[in-house]
Amino acid sequence: MSSEKLFAILIACLCLTNELALSEAVKYCYSDDEHPYLQAGTKTAYEVEHGIIKNTTVPNCKPMQIWMLIRHGTRNPGKEEIKNMKHNLPELQQKIIKNHEQYRKGSLCKKDLEKLRTWKLDANLDKHKHKHLTAQGKKDLSSLGARFKDYFPELLQSYPLDSSRRKYKFRSTDIERTIVSMDSFINGLFGNATVNNTEVVPTSKDTLLQLYKICKSWLDQVSNSSDKNEVDKLLNGSLFSEIIGNVSQRLGFSHRLSFDDVLIMYTACSFENAWHIDERSPWCAAFTKGEKEIFEYEEDLYCYYYSSYGQILSSVVGCPPLQDMFNHFTKLENGDSNEEPQGIFYFAHSTTLQLLLTTMEIAKDSVPLKASNYETMRNRKWRTSRLAPFAANLAAVFYKCDSSNKVRLYLNEKPLHYEGCEAGVCDWEYLKKKIGFKAFNCNTNICTK
Repeated sequence: MSSEKLFAILIACLCLTNELALSEAVKYCYSDDEHPYLQAGTKTAYEVEHGIIKNTTVPNCKPMQIWMLIRHGTRNPGKEEIKNMKHNLPELQQKIIKNHEQYRKGSLCKKDLEKLRTWKLDANLDKHKHKHLTAQGKKDLSSLGARFKDYFPELLQSYPLDSSRRKYKFRSTDIERTIVSMDSFINGLFGNATVNNTEVVPTSKDTLLQLYKICKSWLDQVSNSSDKNEVDKLLNGSLFSEIIGNVSQRLGFSHRLSFDDVLIMYTACSFENAWHIDERSPWCAAFTKGEKEIFEYEEDLYCYYYSSYGQILSSVVGCPPLQDMFNHFTKLENGDSNEEPQGIFYFAHSTTLQLLLTTMEIAKDSVPLKASNYETMRNRKWRTSRLAPFAANLAAVFYKCDSSNKVRLYLNEKPLHYEGCEAGVCDWEYLKKKIGFKAFNCNTNICTK
């Protein structure tokens, strides 16, 4: 056989291989994926991550008080994100459809392309309501309240008509999304009962839930830290460069899309999946599971150096809620149950919760997160999708027992895996030895220096 014939056969085989590869790629439809990757850092829908508490009984113990720190529910994006979604997405939508249908470029399947064609930006999305709670956000919190009433009927009964009996304490930051979250949670607990002991504290005076907003030393440390460059290193490195190239090709563009265009598509994917938990955003079809995991890591990296172990002062700024919890539990330990509420509920933000988790040394990795160690940190503990999705919450229940008192810890309605505790049940004396020094010596004077 001549060399020319061999060359022709080789070319034919290569073409066939490429066609088969393209065919296999086209066979995948995000719309048909029964197990899509829905973890999106702090923009993860609560329905994706929360558990169901099946047993609240602790042998020979009686629950005396539940203490909860709760992040607001699903919200709208920020003002700039809304602006970019409105300006960029419709134009990208039309170009992607044209790439596939007119130029025969791109590899979205027909079903994903059709869903993108019929996509419309949420009519309720308004820059004047940036970061406001959404309808799903209200549902997140009302459902959460209803479930906790079922979990702990001994503690969470009907709201007392006698307003002098302060059975429950509710406090929120002075932000629309946390105030509405508090109201929705109360509605889930007690229906339409009028609750007259809610408290909303202005940010400038909120040393319990928003100390990080007014602590100059911590703010200076965050803004001056060289470690924040880790996020820039990741964004400007080979991983994101490859994502931009892959997404551009997948959507049929002959040129590389800008990072801003790729980011706004990912933003739409994340928020729309959280807004409509029974649907899937067509923008998610632009990304593979692996690419979404890298976006997730980028936010974990940011949070690690903003509100967690990457900052030395994080455990100091995060200690006021822990101090509050320990002060309440200490009063119960000392027999002051008549003066203590049965339920204490605080409504705040992702940063508040992350700082508290850091103070408690929850989800602490033995190796710091870096731009360079993504592959080796795939199984990291610090994962904001699991720790701080929308409506994330830490619940601590104090039990008075025949022998040693107990505290049961839940994170997002799952028993918290905490060192020295079994299935989230800790001896109160053990907790005092483990983290009591942080709670009882919560010195925030550094914030005023």
